[in-house]
Amino acid sequence: MPTREEMIATIDRAFRARAAGDIEVMNAIWADGATYAMEGAEELMTRYPTGPGDASDAIERLADLLDAADIERVDTIVEGHRAAVLWRASFSNGREARTLQLFSRWEFDEDGRVATMHEYADTATIAALIAE
Repeated sequence: MPTREEMIATIDRAFRARAAGDIEVMNAIWADGATYAMEGAEELMTRYPTGPGDASDAIERLADLLDAADIERVDTIVEGHRAAVLWRASFSNGREARTLQLFSRWEFDEDGRVATMHEYADTATIAALIAE
């Protein structure tokens, strides 16, 4: 089982990779069969992978739709093999940027890789950013 510090280090590594657009590093955190889901108003998210679905595919699609910058982990609670993370970031579609605050729930496997991730965000703002 990963330690609290190891889980937080993995989360921070994922956030740095997301800001850098480094898909290879982002994909390295996922366990085999890992899933990702964006919880919220699914009907607004026609171009966004709401899932639950394959984590690598979802994150690659997200990176194609929106650039992320200024990612800051605001607060983290770790219990057992799970972490709850409040974070904020600036997301851009190439025309405009918006700063959002998100909540993510991470579950880790015995090897310290992410098995599931659920994100909660302002889906109306995200939908507006990714509208064609």
